[in-house]
Amino acid sequence: MGKNFYKTLKANVPFVDDLVINEYLDSLGQKLVSQTDKPDNNFKFFILKIPTINAFAGPDAYIGIHTGLILNADNESQLAGVLAHEISHVTQRHLARAMTESSVSPAAMFATMLAGILLSTQNPQAGAAVFYGGSAAMMQSQINFTRHNEHEADRIGIHLLRNAGINPVGMSDFFGKLLKNADSNNILAQMEYLRTHPLNSTRVAEAQNRIETNDKKLPDDSLDFQLSKARIIVTTASSLTELINHIEKLNINQQTIATRYTYAIALTRQGNTEKSITILNQLITSHDHPWFRLDLAKAYETNNQPDKALSVLENLLLLYPNYLPVTIEYARALNQLKQPEKAIQILKQQLKKKEQPVVFQALAQNYYANNQITAALEATSHQYELEGYLQLAAQQIDYALKQTDLESSTRQRLVSRKNNLINKLGKEQSFPN
Repeated sequence: MGKNFYKTLKANVPFVDDLVINEYLDSLGQKLVSQTDKPDNNFKFFILKIPTINAFAGPDAYIGIHTGLILNADNESQLAGVLAHEISHVTQRHLARAMTESSVSPAAMFATMLAGILLSTQNPQAGAAVFYGGSAAMMQSQINFTRHNEHEADRIGIHLLRNAGINPVGMSDFFGKLLKNADSNNILAQMEYLRTHPLNSTRVAEAQNRIETNDKKLPDDSLDFQLSKARIIVTTASSLTELINHIEKLNINQQTIATRYTYAIALTRQGNTEKSITILNQLITSHDHPWFRLDLAKAYETNNQPDKALSVLENLLLLYPNYLPVTIEYARALNQLKQPEKAIQILKQQLKKKEQPVVFQALAQNYYANNQITAALEATSHQYELEGYLQLAAQQIDYALKQTDLESSTRQRLVSRKNNLINKLGKEQSFPN
């Protein structure tokens, strides 16, 4: 059910496809998951480009975060607090327990959740109404059970934060912030999190009371969070010109590292790469960070300086081997400079760390560039399989088997893979996940 839920979202809702941000969120999420009693659970974290403040735990440990929530979080501990809460919903099997206690079928429950998310991309008020309309169909005992779930998720979430070395004060701070804003401004459409996660002053007070003295000594923020937020600001900006003008009007004392970074990547997107390159080099000199160098490479590339871009990426790869955003950008740069063979070797090395769709996609592109059509089709097949599209994955193998001059060992491997995919497809159709 989880894969189908995710695929439906992917087909209908805008996702944040920025590898840097997604890797950051996954790293933060997995840090928390490692502290659970089920660290082997295959959690999937993703970000939806939706301005409302919300997060949710879908079926099979698929956890979604709205961009609006990240933009409204002040620091990493506030975001981590939300993630820890949603992770706890999964580890405590709240969704499964809710379905057991309710007469609502799993399909109906997740259809309501999907409908609410889809509508919130167009009309936040309507999306929240659908969420609550679906919940209202349940018995009063089910609603009370849900409130109990929220308190349990808070308690366990604070434990996860503490053990992960993250200041758990962020959880109560964020909940308090949402409650205060909702009360003072009455912006319920923006406070979608309050609608889908029952919250009151008692719950906030209980979360605050669980904080221990030593907890306050734990770090509550990171540069990675602030830079991720900067990237989302640029990604979701309705007008880059207005964003750039706003930053340029700020006093120099008001410009943080994250503000300067926001300015630089906005300039690159607008095409003012010379100024962007200057700012990024200044940032690297004052506070070196791999993302500054990644964006410097992007600025050089946009400025028609591919050799300089490649040089930056080569140095980054030495410093951060198998860091996915660097690997993918380096492989793309090599492809553009007609060096697909080198890119293929780098990408194969990346796959040894973890098989991911984006790596197989980049591998296929470089195989095509190197005129290795069969290998490209096979790589695309692996991409589709990991994304949950088994029929398309098998189709790619069919195309590969039609290639001429296949070696017998290659044909045998392809036939075996096709049979495995057909078997998996048959099981999926018999027992939908």
